[in-house]
Amino acid sequence: MILDRLSSWPSKKILKILLILAIIGFIIAIPLMMYFYTISGFPVDFTTSQLSFSGQKLKEWYSATPDLGSYIVAQLFDYGFMASYGLLAFSLALLISRKYEEASKWAKSGIIIAMIGILGAILDALENAIILITVANPTGFPDVIAIIHSFFALFKFICLIIAICWALIAGINSLIKKKS
Repeated sequence: MILDRLSSWPSKKILKILLILAIIGFIIAIPLMMYFYTISGFPVDFTTSQLSFSGQKLKEWYSATPDLGSYIVAQLFDYGFMASYGLLAFSLALLISRKYEEASKWAKSGIIIAMIGILGAILDALENAIILITVANPTGFPDVIAIIHSFFALFKFICLIIAICWALIAGINSLIKKKS
Protein backbone atom coordinates (compact mmCIF):
# COMPACT_ATOMS: atom_id res chain seq x y z
CA MET A 1 0.00 0.00 0.00
CA ILE A 2 1.21 3.52 -0.79
CA LEU A 3 0.89 4.66 2.82
CA ASP A 4 3.27 1.90 3.93
CA ARG A 5 5.69 2.79 1.15
CA LEU A 6 5.76 6.44 2.22
CA SER A 7 7.29 5.50 5.55
CA SER A 8 10.62 5.14 3.75
CA TRP A 9 10.14 6.57 0.25
CA PRO A 10 11.10 9.11 -0.98
CA SER A 11 14.44 9.29 0.76
CA LYS A 12 15.20 11.96 3.33
CA LYS A 13 17.54 13.62 0.83
CA ILE A 14 14.81 13.77 -1.85
CA LEU A 15 12.30 15.12 0.69
CA LYS A 16 14.73 17.90 1.63
CA ILE A 17 15.18 18.76 -2.06
CA LEU A 18 11.38 18.83 -2.50
CA LEU A 19 11.10 21.10 0.52
CA ILE A 20 13.67 23.51 -0.93
CA LEU A 21 11.92 23.45 -4.32
CA ALA A 22 8.63 24.20 -2.57
CA ILE A 23 10.14 27.23 -0.85
CA ILE A 24 11.62 28.45 -4.14
CA GLY A 25 8.21 27.93 -5.75
CA PHE A 26 6.62 30.09 -3.04
CA ILE A 27 9.19 32.82 -3.59
CA ILE A 28 8.42 32.87 -7.31
CA ALA A 29 4.67 32.18 -7.42
CA ILE A 30 3.33 34.33 -4.59
CA PRO A 31 4.65 37.73 -5.76
CA LEU A 32 3.63 37.05 -9.36
CA MET A 33 0.18 35.83 -8.37
CA MET A 34 -0.37 38.78 -6.03
CA TYR A 35 0.92 41.29 -8.58
CA PHE A 36 -1.55 40.19 -11.23
CA TYR A 37 -4.35 39.85 -8.70
CA THR A 38 -3.72 43.40 -7.50
CA ILE A 39 -3.52 44.99 -10.94
CA SER A 40 -6.69 43.17 -12.01
CA GLY A 41 -8.63 45.32 -9.58
CA PHE A 42 -10.70 42.38 -8.34
CA PRO A 43 -12.77 44.04 -5.59
CA VAL A 44 -12.46 41.44 -2.79
CA ASP A 45 -9.74 39.22 -1.35
CA PHE A 46 -9.21 35.59 -2.37
CA THR A 47 -10.87 34.07 0.68
CA THR A 48 -14.00 36.19 0.41
CA SER A 49 -14.58 35.22 -3.20
CA GLN A 50 -13.62 31.57 -2.69
CA LEU A 51 -16.01 31.10 0.22
CA SER A 52 -18.88 33.24 -1.07
CA PHE A 53 -21.08 30.28 -2.14
CA SER A 54 -22.80 32.84 -4.37
CA GLY A 55 -22.91 33.00 -8.14
CA GLN A 56 -24.57 36.40 -7.93
CA LYS A 57 -21.74 37.86 -5.84
CA LEU A 58 -19.08 36.39 -8.15
CA LYS A 59 -20.85 37.89 -11.16
CA GLU A 60 -20.97 41.28 -9.42
CA TRP A 61 -17.28 41.08 -8.54
CA TYR A 62 -16.35 40.03 -12.09
CA SER A 63 -18.37 42.94 -13.47
CA ALA A 64 -16.54 45.32 -11.13
CA THR A 65 -13.10 43.98 -12.13
CA PRO A 66 -11.41 46.34 -14.58
CA ASP A 67 -8.90 43.79 -15.90
CA LEU A 68 -10.18 40.20 -15.99
CA GLY A 69 -7.17 39.25 -18.12
CA SER A 70 -4.80 39.98 -15.24
CA TYR A 71 -7.16 38.14 -12.89
CA ILE A 72 -6.89 35.07 -15.13
CA VAL A 73 -3.09 35.33 -15.16
CA ALA A 74 -3.16 35.46 -11.33
CA GLN A 75 -5.20 32.25 -11.32
CA LEU A 76 -2.64 30.60 -13.60
CA PHE A 77 0.24 31.59 -11.29
CA ASP A 78 -1.85 30.15 -8.46
CA TYR A 79 -1.19 26.70 -9.97
CA GLY A 80 2.51 27.24 -9.19
CA PHE A 81 1.56 28.22 -5.66
CA MET A 82 -0.53 25.05 -5.32
CA ALA A 83 2.34 22.87 -6.47
CA SER A 84 4.58 24.65 -3.97
CA TYR A 85 2.36 24.20 -0.94
CA GLY A 86 1.45 20.65 -1.97
CA LEU A 87 5.15 19.76 -2.10
CA LEU A 88 5.78 21.63 1.14
CA ALA A 89 3.00 19.82 3.02
CA PHE A 90 4.01 16.46 1.58
CA SER A 91 7.74 16.72 2.24
CA LEU A 92 7.47 18.46 5.61
CA ALA A 93 4.92 15.96 6.97
CA LEU A 94 7.05 13.02 5.88
CA LEU A 95 10.24 14.56 7.27
CA ILE A 96 8.57 15.22 10.62
CA SER A 97 6.89 11.81 10.71
CA ARG A 98 10.25 10.10 10.25
CA LYS A 99 11.54 11.67 13.44
CA TYR A 100 9.25 9.24 15.25
CA GLU A 101 9.39 5.46 15.51
CA GLU A 102 7.97 3.90 12.36
CA ALA A 103 4.99 2.19 14.00
CA SER A 104 4.06 5.17 16.19
CA LYS A 105 0.85 7.14 15.78
CA TRP A 106 2.88 10.24 14.96
CA ALA A 107 4.70 8.50 12.11
CA LYS A 108 1.52 6.99 10.71
CA SER A 109 -0.44 10.23 11.02
CA GLY A 110 2.36 12.13 9.26
CA ILE A 111 1.98 9.91 6.21
CA ILE A 112 -1.74 10.62 6.16
CA ILE A 113 -1.08 14.34 6.60
CA ALA A 114 1.34 14.26 3.65
CA MET A 115 -1.51 12.93 1.51
CA ILE A 116 -3.95 15.49 2.96
CA GLY A 117 -1.55 18.26 1.90
CA ILE A 118 -1.53 16.90 -1.65
CA LEU A 119 -5.33 16.58 -1.54
CA GLY A 120 -5.57 20.25 -0.54
CA ALA A 121 -3.54 21.25 -3.61
CA ILE A 122 -5.69 19.04 -5.87
CA LEU A 123 -8.87 20.59 -4.47
CA ASP A 124 -7.35 24.03 -5.07
CA ALA A 125 -6.57 23.06 -8.67
CA LEU A 126 -10.18 21.98 -9.18
CA GLU A 127 -11.37 25.21 -7.58
CA ASN A 128 -9.18 27.22 -9.97
CA ALA A 129 -10.45 25.26 -12.95
CA ILE A 130 -13.94 26.31 -11.94
CA ILE A 131 -12.79 29.93 -11.62
CA LEU A 132 -11.46 29.75 -15.17
CA ILE A 133 -14.80 28.31 -16.33
CA THR A 134 -16.73 31.13 -14.67
CA VAL A 135 -14.44 33.84 -16.03
CA ALA A 136 -15.06 32.51 -19.56
CA ASN A 137 -18.66 33.71 -19.12
CA PRO A 138 -18.35 36.12 -16.17
CA THR A 139 -21.97 37.21 -16.00
CA GLY A 140 -23.73 34.18 -17.46
CA PHE A 141 -22.41 31.08 -15.72
CA PRO A 142 -24.92 28.96 -13.73
CA ASP A 143 -24.93 29.96 -10.05
CA VAL A 144 -24.48 26.33 -8.96
CA ILE A 145 -20.93 26.49 -10.34
CA ALA A 146 -20.07 29.09 -7.68
CA ILE A 147 -21.39 26.79 -4.97
CA ILE A 148 -19.24 23.92 -6.24
CA HIS A 149 -16.28 26.31 -6.43
CA SER A 150 -16.79 27.33 -2.80
CA PHE A 151 -17.08 23.72 -1.62
CA PHE A 152 -13.73 22.90 -3.26
CA ALA A 153 -12.26 25.99 -1.55
CA LEU A 154 -13.74 25.06 1.83
CA PHE A 155 -12.38 21.52 1.72
CA LYS A 156 -9.02 22.84 0.51
CA PHE A 157 -8.83 25.17 3.52
CA ILE A 158 -9.79 22.33 5.85
CA CYS A 159 -6.99 20.17 4.43
CA LEU A 160 -4.46 22.98 4.77
CA ILE A 161 -5.49 23.85 8.33
CA ILE A 162 -5.21 20.19 9.34
CA ALA A 163 -1.78 19.88 7.71
CA ILE A 164 -0.45 23.11 9.25
CA CYS A 165 -1.76 22.28 12.74
CA TRP A 166 -0.33 18.76 12.56
CA ALA A 167 3.07 20.03 11.40
CA LEU A 168 3.23 22.57 14.23
CA ILE A 169 2.15 20.13 16.93
CA ALA A 170 4.19 17.17 15.68
CA GLY A 171 7.24 19.33 15.04
CA ILE A 172 7.14 20.91 18.49
CA ASN A 173 6.47 17.52 20.11
CA SER A 174 9.45 16.06 18.27
CA LEU A 175 11.72 18.86 19.50
CA ILE A 176 10.50 18.46 23.09
CA LYS A 177 11.07 14.67 22.98
CA LYS A 178 14.52 15.23 21.47
CA LYS A 179 15.53 17.53 24.35
CA SER A 180 14.28 15.18 27.06
